[in-house]
Amino acid sequence: MSASSSIPASASLPLAVLRLGRDYRVSFLSQAQAEVFGYRAVDLLGKRLSDVVGQEAFEHMRPSLDAAFDGHAAQRQIVLRDHASRERHIQFTLLPDGEEDHDGALVAVIADVTSLMPAPRVDSEFRTLVENSPDIVSRLDRAMRHVYVNAATEQLAGIRAEEWIGKTKAELGLPEVTVRAWDQAIQAAFDTGEVQHFEFELPASAATRYFSGRAIPERGPDGQIGSVIGLAYDVTERTRIQKENDDLLGRERAARIQAETAARARDEFLSVVSHELRAPLNGIQSWAHVLENYIKDITGVPLAQRALQGIKTGVSQQVRLIEDLLDVTRMMSGRLRLVMQPHALLPLLESAVDSVRDLAAAKKVSLHCDYRVTTEQINGDSDRVQQVIWNLLSNAIKFTQSAGNVWISAAQAEGMIAVSVRDDGIGISPDFLPHLFNRFSQEDTSSTRSQSGLGLGLYLVRHLSELHGGRVRVESEGEGRGTTFTVELPLLHRTDKYAAVNALENNVISNLALPSLSGLRILLVDDQAEARESLSILLTAAGANIHAASCGREVTDWLATLAPDAMPDVLICDIAMPEEDGYAVLRKLRHWSPDGQSRPLQRMPALALTAFAEREDRIRALTAGFQMHLTKPVAPEELIVVVNTMAPRNRIPAG
Repeated sequence: MSASSSIPASASLPLAVLRLGRDYRVSFLSQAQAEVFGYRAVDLLGKRLSDVVGQEAFEHMRPSLDAAFDGHAAQRQIVLRDHASRERHIQFTLLPDGEEDHDGALVAVIADVTSLMPAPRVDSEFRTLVENSPDIVSRLDRAMRHVYVNAATEQLAGIRAEEWIGKTKAELGLPEVTVRAWDQAIQAAFDTGEVQHFEFELPASAATRYFSGRAIPERGPDGQIGSVIGLAYDVTERTRIQKENDDLLGRERAARIQAETAARARDEFLSVVSHELRAPLNGIQSWAHVLENYIKDITGVPLAQRALQGIKTGVSQQVRLIEDLLDVTRMMSGRLRLVMQPHALLPLLESAVDSVRDLAAAKKVSLHCDYRVTTEQINGDSDRVQQVIWNLLSNAIKFTQSAGNVWISAAQAEGMIAVSVRDDGIGISPDFLPHLFNRFSQEDTSSTRSQSGLGLGLYLVRHLSELHGGRVRVESEGEGRGTTFTVELPLLHRTDKYAAVNALENNVISNLALPSLSGLRILLVDDQAEARESLSILLTAAGANIHAASCGREVTDWLATLAPDAMPDVLICDIAMPEEDGYAVLRKLRHWSPDGQSRPLQRMPALALTAFAEREDRIRALTAGFQMHLTKPVAPEELIVVVNTMAPRNRIPAG
């Protein structure tokens, strides 16, 4: 008997039977088909099998289907999801249809064998894990109804598991804020097919609890999303800690703002105090000068001369105290500016010693100098380095008895230059040594102390030394045994100011082919003679024609002598200069006119070459109209390349 001869009677069988044509379309199926696929039989007639079981399952079955079409019986088992998204194991028995009028069709006997399949151990273990998890685990369908919830969900909400199934969170009466967060995440997972991360809170009578959740889409064999898994875990404690941290951060920010406001008020107050103190001191000093130089009646009166000297000394001391106080304030607020440049140390030492000779002579203290340095250089702020040495010397003289001695020495030591100031004065007790460099620190603070001052000098010595990359140390064998202070500053190894120029001329600066500045007219403005000389030699060696000036006034006087076709091509200008700073010089040149109408230098490229090296310095220079900003000391090859880049493109190099 052929397979097809029994098909009409099979409509009452528990098995499903269908017939497929060569085009894989369903031409007949029994009503039991609905029990397997969840459809009415009439809805599947004429459909391709791939539309019924899904493309992936169809491709899996296709070899067996083709074998049956060719007259060979076959069997294939696939896994499908029914309309409730449950996995079903379906077995297809494929037989060739022998009826002549069916043109090579096949008959498929379909059986649901899910109940015969052993439950995988992994599913059992997974369910055990889920049921015992302290986290919320649930499965929801497209209507936001719960298909499954674990024990933790039941316990947390106080709603029995069976009451969850088939209902939404809104139907269960959960708080609106909770429902809204869940529904948005679940819907987004269905819409995008991507895992959604969300947060929600669950208000309760005792306290609101906070959760972090994920919505994970589940796809069936056909690739369609049938449900979404919702996972959530309690982050209440983490949220509490985060809130405490945020509150702490807010309080810290408020305290910092308050401290910064107080610091600004302090700085403004000190600035006002400084101005108000300087004004009368300036008057006192001026009148003392008048008395000393223009009032003839007192020039021969020793007492009057002594009084004048006392006034001048007092003014000088008060000015120094004000400067020290302002310097400490600048250090505390990070606003102390250093102008770092190469300097020979010996002239700085000699200048500092000269400034205290009168102080030493007045106290009959002998100064002894032992300099074992000649041309050695440091990279530093010359005024601040002298301030360090001056503070140490004046401190030594102050704490040395009349007819005592102060020694100052300088020598190289392991890449550093060590400057030592030693005295045979009152010494320092071992207990006070650790506090010596603190602000406002003085060993004797009683009302009967023998020495005046604010206790700022050594604090400045330490911090200025450190800002120069150096350090300071102190040694004393105790009271009455004298004291030795040693400041160490990094040695600048390039001591020959023409070394860079010589290196350029000998072609040993680098292996780069440096551009020629031939024919380029450069205006160089710098108030330091040494800087003008060395830069002029360097740029001349590169082929440029240089005119160097020390100030803006010299520049305008020189410009007035030039022919219209002899104007400079490029400006190189220092910033910190006494008469006019570099910004004022640039403004003057931009507006300079030989005839009251034309402004030939309005677009002249300008380079700021300065020791001001901070980011805000560069921004200020560029904002002021300079095209480039380089910091001293500048590498010669960098300067040449930058100047060449800035030069007008239409210049004609000299022969």
